[in-house]
Amino acid sequence: MPECKECGEFKAPKDRGLKEYYWFCLPHIQEYNKAWDFFSGMSPADIEHHINTSTVWDRPTRRFDNMAAAAEALKTKAWQAYNFTDDEPSKERTSSSYSGQISRNTPEMEALAIMGLEPPITLDEIKAKYKILVKKHHPDHIGQNKESEDLLKKINMAYTVLKLAYQKFEDLPDLS
Repeated sequence: MPECKECGEFKAPKDRGLKEYYWFCLPHIQEYNKAWDFFSGMSPADIEHHINTSTVWDRPTRRFDNMAAAAEALKTKAWQAYNFTDDEPSKERTSSSYSGQISRNTPEMEALAIMGLEPPITLDEIKAKYKILVKKHHPDHIGQNKESEDLLKKINMAYTVLKLAYQKFEDLPDLS
């Protein structure tokens, strides 16, 4: 503090970048540290991302066992099956950055899987994918096909689940 006459022996970060520091005496560093909030101004998603990446020292992770290639091939095949395509999935949709972070046994995750989507996702992306799938599997478009009708029912249910979940998410109080 400018009016303090004690020697500033203790450094404190000026911001989240942790590259510039203030120097304080012991009483003032304690006061500054009580008020310091590293996550100030970050969204809950940014905070969660920071926590998850810093648990592995902000480094990418990968499997080291012999089955890593087989697991990737299986993931690709599953993605292709859910998306009704033979194309290769885009890298951002197949990254395993979410493995272990989100429970895969929730109705929302099952609905995302039915629609061939992965989080994070916006309501607009959900609506766009829904429209594509409905056009692709609608009986008026492809004729009477029992499998497509059943799949369309699942797609409609998945869309309803995701829409309701998204509305509940938007109704949550802002914690920042």
